[in-house]
Amino acid sequence: MPKMKQIEPKDTDVQTEAAYEEAKRQFGGVINLFKVAGNAPNVLSGVLALNKSMNEGIELTARQTELVAMLVSALNRCDYCVNVHMQVGTGAGVSKEDMLAAMAGQAADVTEQALLDFTNEVVRHRGIVSDDTFKSAKQAGFTDKALLEVVGVIGFYTTLQYIRHVGDPEHDFPMVESFDAHVHGANIEKASQIA
Repeated sequence: MPKMKQIEPKDTDVQTEAAYEEAKRQFGGVINLFKVAGNAPNVLSGVLALNKSMNEGIELTARQTELVAMLVSALNRCDYCVNVHMQVGTGAGVSKEDMLAAMAGQAADVTEQALLDFTNEVVRHRGIVSDDTFKSAKQAGFTDKALLEVVGVIGFYTTLQYIRHVGDPEHDFPMVESFDAHVHGANIEKASQIA
């Protein structure tokens, strides 16, 4: 049962209705996570504004964005978001196998592995990335702009994942049975130190 009320579209005030309309434009609907965030329409509108701005002229491909989103969801122990990104990623043409691999920080492609390694370090070490990982991402072809877009994607989805953890919305996407927060999630105590 949700910890916070899920504001249904029929029960919105003007500000929440406007946020929901933006969610529909960007995501095609109002998922339960957004219904929880609807309790603070100013927050939901701000988060959606970040996403809208990030996607204007983005260098990352839709595939790369979904792989990053899946890994961030797993590292932040967000089962709800893992479920969402499995659906969105596969709907965008990413194979289920590639999404499951990304959930574990793995990719078959060298470029995508560099992207996921960069993402992994940003999340686990709160933005501190080793010189080797940064260099690998640059050698894989990611520009400074693209790497900052990765940081933006991480920030966007981390905010939504924290809302999920606090508000605990009802799941409205099929469960990814192989996800285990204790296995896939970032464990700060075990995270290696970056010099």
